[in-house]
This record gives sequence, C-alpha cells and structure tokens, in this order.
Amino acid sequence: MVDQYHSESPVRKRHTTVKTVGLAGALCALLVVLTGCGGGPAYTASADQPAPSTASEELAQSGVPPRSGERRPLGNGLTITLSAPKSFVPADSAYPEAVRAIGFEMTVVNNGTSAYRPTLLSLSAMANGAKTQQVIDSTQGYSGVVGAADVPPGRSTRFSVAFAVPEEKAEVQVSAQPDPAGATMVTVFDGLA
Repeated sequence: MVDQYHSESPVRKRHTTVKTVGLAGALCALLVVLTGCGGGPAYTASADQPAPSTASEELAQSGVPPRSGERRPLGNGLTITLSAPKSFVPADSAYPEAVRAIGFEMTVVNNGTSAYRPTLLSLSAMANGAKTQQVIDSTQGYSGVVGAADVPPGRSTRFSVAFAVPEEKAEVQVSAQPDPAGATMVTVFDGLA
C-alpha cells in the first residue's frame, strides 16, 4: 500500500535533487571565494621595505568616503580600484536569489615584492546598515574571484563582483581585506547605489 502522505512524485523528486545539487555547487564556489585555495601565506612584504606613503593612503586613513575609480591601498603594496556601481536584476540562476544587485569591476594591482593570491581577498558589503551577501551571477559576468591566478609583482588582475541590495536605492559600503589572516578591512566604496 502506498502512503499518500510520504510519497513524492518523480517530477518533485527531480526538482528537489536539481535544487540541492545547484545549491551545493554555489556553496562550494562561495567557500573557495571566502577561504582561498591552498595553504601558506598569500603575500609577504619585505621587512626592510618602508610602507609606501601616497595621497591615496592618506585619504584612506582620513575617513573620507572612497569614490568610484579611486585607487585604495590595501597594504603591502596592494591597491584596489572599483568601478561605479552598476544596478541590475540578477538572473534566475544567480545565487542567492535577490530582487536587485549592484555590480563592480575591481582591479587589484600588486606593487609589492612577492606574488599575491587574489582568492584570499575577502569582500563584505552593507546596505542601509545591514550586512548583505555577494551574488554569484555568472550569466551576467559576476563570478567573483574564483579561479583568479596569482598576481606577480608589478602586475594586476580584474574581476567582477556583485552584492544583493534592496529594490530601492540604498546606502552601500563595500570593504576589502587582502588576507583574512591579518590585514585590516579597508572601505573601498561608500555611497548611494
């Protein structure tokens, strides 16, 4: 006898399996973004090399909100530049689901003395004072830093990231940390988006 309360139709079972596999894949990609690949330090600076002092670093320390296109120092010779935010509606395949997201093109420049592993770059965002999630929407080009190769001294890398935001314009802050093992968070965008 078939239990009418505990049996699932083949269509429902297949849909649940597809959602579970898709969710597991997205979580694995997010885990790689957050933790990086491989062990060991991602970047080391020479102990006898003084920290560079530039107008951009002084601006970062002054508390003045960063603007789009402005190069922000991350420490150890690394800088990051963000494009202006681009508002978009994430595709149905995006994870997590969101009514709206804002995307940024990011460029990390390595002017240090050793290669930098960008998969260790930790990004976080707040919208209207509440923590928000990074949106992975590879159909629209927002895949984060997954698979980014090490950046040798004197070189740079570009990638696209997006964050979930409310449907209406919101006050957004994006922060970056080049190595979760020790560097401090730096605000790289602060504005209405």
